[in-house]
Amino acid sequence: MKRWFALLALVLLSGCASLAPRARASGPAMSAEGVRFRFFAPSAHRVQLAGSWPENNWAHGDGSAGEADVGLMEDDDNDGVWEIVVALEPGRYQYLFWLDEATWRLDPGNPAEVDGGPARRASELIVVQRGGGMEVR
Repeated sequence: MKRWFALLALVLLSGCASLAPRARASGPAMSAEGVRFRFFAPSAHRVQLAGSWPENNWAHGDGSAGEADVGLMEDDDNDGVWEIVVALEPGRYQYLFWLDEATWRLDPGNPAEVDGGPARRASELIVVQRGGGMEVR
């Protein structure tokens, strides 16, 4: 009987570990198309990347077109990991994730934070040109 409980506990604990958001949060990474942002939010209905670069303007776009989908991320396979790729020039940028147009979140996969943005704290990334390519710091 004790072996059965021990086995059940082991199965449950190993399954719960895979649900931890930090394990799925990797921070921004360079891809061939630009900077890939990922955010784990399995219960969200909508996730937007909001940032300080001019084309995004904290998810407001240029403001004149009334754009509502600026920085809209996708979860095509319904695994709770929302993704977007953004072409960014070399520079220093601040960003947040905006869940269901109600909650601001820092990037749990990126420890770099600064004062600023609509939530008073923002995640920060630096895009640099190195050799013939770009990299994220």
